[in-house]
Amino acid sequence: MRKVLIIGANGQLAFDLIKIFGDSYEIIKSVRSDFDVADKMAAENFIKNCAPDVIINTAAYHKTEECELNPEKSFAVNAIGAFNVAKVAKEIGAKVIFISTDYVFDGTKEYFVESDIPNPLNVYGVSKLAGENLIKIANEDYYIIRTSWLFGIHKSGKGNNFVTLMLEKEKNGENIKVVDDQFGSPTYTYDLALKIKELVDKNVLPGMYHITNSGSCSWHEFTQKIFELSNLKPNLEQVKSADGPSKIKRPKYSVLISENMKKQGIESLRPWQEALGDFMLEYNKK
Repeated sequence: MRKVLIIGANGQLAFDLIKIFGDSYEIIKSVRSDFDVADKMAAENFIKNCAPDVIINTAAYHKTEECELNPEKSFAVNAIGAFNVAKVAKEIGAKVIFISTDYVFDGTKEYFVESDIPNPLNVYGVSKLAGENLIKIANEDYYIIRTSWLFGIHKSGKGNNFVTLMLEKEKNGENIKVVDDQFGSPTYTYDLALKIKELVDKNVLPGMYHITNSGSCSWHEFTQKIFELSNLKPNLEQVKSADGPSKIKRPKYSVLISENMKKQGIESLRPWQEALGDFMLEYNKK
């Protein structure tokens, strides 16, 4: 049985990857306490010892405000760590899969395909783009997966995703303010994990793949749909990015469209509204 190493195994995407790959692959899980991706020797020792056929690197430092304050840590994990993992993967003949972000783009047009030139606006985006470029140098057998606005059932050590955060705010009776001038594609981690497994199973060509649920919305429209599906009517206010609490530059438009999946005969994911509906059914079972 082929072996898959999932780095960052306590994250929300990793939770679904473990579940989905576990049906037909031997799963090896690693977390920060097992080894630090930024530590070249530690990464090499751990990965060579377990000798996986496929490595999925979900480890990331992705809190955008913290990345601005700690650029060294951001680059250590998102760029140097990505390179270390990809390099060891090359040495043992393993495929490497790296999870990247819509934040590599500047948001100056309404959607982005894989061939568009990145132009990140913040430290997080720059560090992830650096990671992408270093992987291409380290190992030609790679899938770089750009995705966006992730939500999943598993609550990682980093806390809530956007959906569960909004539901928690409503439960606490808070006045909820959400920006209406940033647009993207909400993506269910379960759907993303299924598509990553499909790429691996079909052994599609190495390269860059944009994978999100279909369709797009603003953060405010996303929030409205969350509460509509939950039969909740909180105090929800539309605000502009300039008036929001965060002063970090973020792309206005970060919708990702995949030309490369289409070329490989891989279908797009279902609409985000449908995925959110399934998420809510699972969430309400808890």
